[in-house]
Amino acid sequence: MKRPTGITLIAVVYIALAVLSLVWSGLVFGLGGLGSFFGGLFGADNVAALGTSSAWSGFLGIITALVQIVVAIGLLAMKRWAWFLALVSVALTVVQGIVGIFGGGPFALMCGILGLAIPVGILIYLLRPGIRQAFGMQ
Repeated sequence: MKRPTGITLIAVVYIALAVLSLVWSGLVFGLGGLGSFFGGLFGADNVAALGTSSAWSGFLGIITALVQIVVAIGLLAMKRWAWFLALVSVALTVVQGIVGIFGGGPFALMCGILGLAIPVGILIYLLRPGIRQAFGMQ
């Protein structure tokens, strides 16, 4: 079966997110390392500790980027496991966005609703019968 255009677009979005995540992680590693170095150099323990937590954040970002690249490649190859991983990841994004909406004020509500539009759209698209069938999900 031919790959649906929407799946190609979703795969491109995953690749773009992976690139952004890699760039962000590189910045976190760089700035965290500088914070740790200068914090230790000048005796600012709080700044030095920030560098350590930033390193974990950067490492998590790299892992996330790698998973996003794997999912994108799997979607392009129309693999069943990639459909499942994309579904799980976008569902988690929706849940995280809903929790975030209730955690802030009116600005968080407005931004949260707008920020949920794309993940909810992807979720609905992945659950469409024709897309499920294209991935061998009945």
